[in-house]
Amino acid sequence: MKPRDAVRPVWIGGAWAALATLLATAAPAAFVIAGPPLGIDQRDVRVFDNFADPSANDNTTPHPQFPGFTGAELALWKAVVEWGSEPHGSGAGDPTQPVLGSGGANFDPTWQGLAPGPGGAGDNVFSALSSCGGGLVAFTEVSPGGGWRIRFCDDLVWDDGPGDVLQGIDLQGVAVNQYGRALGLGSSAVAGASMAPGTPPLEARSIEGDDAAGLQFQYGAAGPAKPRVADVVVGPGGVLVTGSGFAPAGNEVWLPQPGGDGTPLVVSGLASTGGGTTLQLAVPAASGPGDLLVKVPGAGGSTLSNAHPYDPAGTPPTTYCSAKTSSLGCLPSIGWTGAPSVSATAPFRLIGSDVVPDEFGLVLYGTNGRANLSFHGGKLCVKAPVTRTLPPKSSGSPGSPPCAGVLRVDFGARIQSGVDPQLVPGQTVRAQWLYRDPGVDAFGDGLTDAIEFTVTP
Repeated sequence: MKPRDAVRPVWIGGAWAALATLLATAAPAAFVIAGPPLGIDQRDVRVFDNFADPSANDNTTPHPQFPGFTGAELALWKAVVEWGSEPHGSGAGDPTQPVLGSGGANFDPTWQGLAPGPGGAGDNVFSALSSCGGGLVAFTEVSPGGGWRIRFCDDLVWDDGPGDVLQGIDLQGVAVNQYGRALGLGSSAVAGASMAPGTPPLEARSIEGDDAAGLQFQYGAAGPAKPRVADVVVGPGGVLVTGSGFAPAGNEVWLPQPGGDGTPLVVSGLASTGGGTTLQLAVPAASGPGDLLVKVPGAGGSTLSNAHPYDPAGTPPTTYCSAKTSSLGCLPSIGWTGAPSVSATAPFRLIGSDVVPDEFGLVLYGTNGRANLSFHGGKLCVKAPVTRTLPPKSSGSPGSPPCAGVLRVDFGARIQSGVDPQLVPGQTVRAQWLYRDPGVDAFGDGLTDAIEFTVTP
């Protein structure tokens, strides 16, 4: 999708500053427009991770809102989604700010993962440069054919966070500022703005009102007609995208394409259902983890949705709430095997572990949200109304060792049976085990923690 010239002129340093002066626009705020906006075919972002210092890649903890990446890649991904039109997925992922994604403009990036090299000035790649000199920390190159390249000066020490930076310079904070320059913004006169000179990097991680105003001036403010992705679930039967503003026909889904040149993998010709609220497609074999966006027919950024986390490996359940300690001193827990799919052939089992052996139990589940209510000496974690399954019996016998009991039920069979019309693709379910525990207290029962999962195609 991107033009691939053989040679492109590049503006760096003073040459770019001179160009910025010529292009600077008198705007109705302190932000400065210093270059043209990126075209809709230039929304891709990749990273060539050649940082020399270990501190640039010492965050090895993955985050579900940024599947498949840690270290410098994760820090840089978080930096670019901050400029997106709305929160990235749940908006979580950065302990220094409450939400990631607050631009409010007709601009949304598409994360495309790793690049094989630093690329050229129009290839939309972050990378390190061994030495810059001249007191530079980082700089942005732009191409007249469209696109950018951002280099971080590796004679400095970079830190990928995610929390307070203990050594070196905050990679994410500097990247937010430099990516703003790639979007065509210059230095702001508003103190504390991410585009203001000298803004501390941790503060620069979060774009401020003047930054968002400049972005909206450059790309237009996002309106109600802009398509919106609210949720993405992936299962054995494919990808289910829910949201609003999808066209009756001719929609495109943009996905990450590992090993490509940054051009998204596009699944086209999709019809929506539910009055423009639902799209369904098979999982493309060539897609990788990153962001999913929906493009409706037309031109410009108002036809491209927000970016939502996407993982072709599937959308895993999550656990929450707290369990009730049993009469044997054990803390039971809920787990699972398989996938909650309407089409999967393998079972989707809900498992209660470390329960009292040789006792009956049942699954409490609901589709109305989470709860954390005092109940029978423990916590009821499922919001009413609550449905109960048939009671299986835990493994073991009265003489088994403590914590040896295990409860199992194939909840996938219930999904596929049609007995509960609420259990359809896109429905989020919360569930926990309630089991008999005669010796624990006057209530005589135990409770595990809870699980949350979404039924997939």
